[in-house]
Amino acid sequence: MPINPFKISGQWYRGNTHSHSTESDGRLPIADRFTAYQQAGYDFLVITDHRTVSEVSAYSTEDFLAISGSEVHPENTYGGSTYHIVAINIHQKIDCAKLHPNEVLEEIKQQGGEAVLCHPYWCGHTLLDYQPLTNYFAVEVYNDTCTGIGKGFSEEAWDNMLDRIGPVHGIAADDAHGTEHDCFHAWVVLKATELTTDAIMDAFRTGSFYSTLGPEIVDLDLIEGNEHSKKTITLECSPVQSVVFKGQQSRGKSVVAPEGEYITQAEYDVPSGTSYVRVEITDDHGKKAWSNPFYF
Repeated sequence: MPINPFKISGQWYRGNTHSHSTESDGRLPIADRFTAYQQAGYDFLVITDHRTVSEVSAYSTEDFLAISGSEVHPENTYGGSTYHIVAINIHQKIDCAKLHPNEVLEEIKQQGGEAVLCHPYWCGHTLLDYQPLTNYFAVEVYNDTCTGIGKGFSEEAWDNMLDRIGPVHGIAADDAHGTEHDCFHAWVVLKATELTTDAIMDAFRTGSFYSTLGPEIVDLDLIEGNEHSKKTITLECSPVQSVVFKGQQSRGKSVVAPEGEYITQAEYDVPSGTSYVRVEITDDHGKKAWSNPFYF
């Protein structure tokens, strides 16, 4: 079951799960890509070059973690476009040419990695493409490089998956290829026991993180009700213009600040029959942050 990172001990770390170097179609060599993210204040970065895997452990330091990975592209046997899947923490190249998409996802797990379904809006993927898949832990709710064609946000795809498929985490990522325009704009804020690959992977698997383009979630809590009261989700955050509590289908609540004011706290009484609620906040520049869902 997912855990609430705001209610466990550990250290917060900032990281990006999707980036490219000159080993595929990025503009920076691997060493320079890691240096840029470390200098920008990140604690970890996953290198995910297309169809290849690079050994990157030598780029880790005492206060920065380099994680190997890949972006793999199994053919879509269900009629849609080719899949784009980020494999976090794999160490051997996966040849997708003769493998079913689920065999690719299984191979990622076998290597000790975890799979993220990339930029659904950009791919044109729907539930028809995702319902048959197994062994992925997250979907990109936001991909910065995809904003270049106005398709960076995939919140609707995430919600449809939560409604129809089941629990899946949401990740915001840069998908960095260049040097400025698609770098340092989206990241995960992850709580782990230490800055090691094992601890970071454990945090990913348990949903011990939120994603953001800048706004900060300060605290998020689920207050259990009793026979006379409902469960309540409470939020504390940096000053924002709106807060949305999103549940399945028609369930949810939107709170909008009056003109000239900001929201730093909000709460939501969870209706009976709700299967999940996630929280989404938006500041006055349109920058968002997304929690992972509470499940009921």
